Amino acid sequence: MIISYCTVCGGRLWQLRRTLEHNLSFTEAGRFELCVLAYNDSTIEPYLREYYADYLLDGRLKVKTHFDNYQPADGSDFACGYVKNLSHAMGTGEILFNLDADNFIGEAHELLQHLKPSQVIKSRDFKQDGRSGRIGVYRELFTAVGGYRDTGRTDDGDFILRCLRAGAKLVHMNCSIPPLPNVQP
Repeated sequence: MIISYCTVCGGRLWQLRRTLEHNLSFTEAGRFELCVLAYNDSTIEPYLREYYADYLLDGRLKVKTHFDNYQPADGSDFACGYVKNLSHAMGTGEILFNLDADNFIGEAHELLQHLKPSQVIKSRDFKQDGRSGRIGVYRELFTAVGGYRDTGRTDDGDFILRCLRAGAKLVHMNCSIPPLPNVQP
């Protein structure tokens, strides 16, 4: 079984640089892969190709640069659901785990190896506006609910709710390593 950690990064290479070593430590060729979608950002892929070529060669790391002018149907400023779906499409795993660029894998790694097809894992530190940053499901469930929708910042909450309505059981995950602040140092 392959587990795909799916990350979108656009304009936040500074965060990816701080989380990457930790997150790559959980990868293993043929079992665990980190998929990074460089969205409307031409700096990420060259950086990863220069400094992480070994990971790219053996499949532990995948990177794709994607440029477009997509406008979310809901009028939100950022197409969260749209870009997450693009990053999840990069993954080859039976299990897909959304991992925001400012987040660390941590405890998710062990939990995902025991995930059941009827479960959805989310971080316990869920934000009031519906953000989670770390969500894992089987690809089959992801496909059944239609992936993420563009609902602005509430895309995580919307996705989880649709998984639950499809019959999934919620598994809460403690995260001992908090996400990085979204303010560049």
